[in-house]
Amino acid sequence: MIEIKQGVDLWGLSPEIWTAAVHAEIVCGMNGIRCVITSGRDGVHQKGSKHFTGQALDFRTRGLSVERVQGFAEDLRFSLGADYDVVVESNHLHVEHDPKGKG
Repeated sequence: MIEIKQGVDLWGLSPEIWTAAVHAEIVCGMNGIRCVITSGRDGVHQKGSKHFTGQALDFRTRGLSVERVQGFAEDLRFSLGADYDVVVESNHLHVEHDPKGKG
């Protein structure tokens, strides 16, 4: 089950990033990790962030060991494929839809 941190804005997310959320839920379930979205279109992000266009989500990693976070990221990268970026940040996992080679 996907949990959503209070105050997270999921309005206007792209279908592709909803797909990423479903993949994250499956990967979390397989690894015994709570699937918590901590940011959608809300929050403080870098200028030009895909969060502002509904193309990115952040997932909670608090309380997980470095090994479990890395495993979560690797499994999610494999599940999503090349059109998504999965980045381990200091306190969350950032996932964005970023298709390569599509002009």
